[in-house]
Amino acid sequence: MSKHKIHNLDSLDLQIAELKNKQLLVEQQLENNWRYLKSDYGSIIRNTLFKRSIEEGRGSFIYWLLNIPEFKNAFGRTAEKLTIKAESLLVKLFDKLAN
Repeated sequence: MSKHKIHNLDSLDLQIAELKNKQLLVEQQLENNWRYLKSDYGSIIRNTLFKRSIEEGRGSFIYWLLNIPEFKNAFGRTAEKLTIKAESLLVKLFDKLAN
């Protein structure tokens, strides 16, 4: 916004027009940036995650995922449930073979 003082209605109209032009430019730039973000969102996220993991010496996404405590707990519970089911299936199989 220019620092001209407003002396009359014409200068006020001129300032309003200048501000509207600046508003349009900012809105267009925001729209272009948003369009760019939407079009490249996947690659931006992928590069952010994988580049950071490679820079820190963690070569894989799985390594990063397994270091999340919530995922570790859920993975551990799931593995425990699968182990119990596998054990019960083996017991049933042995019972069938024994009979």
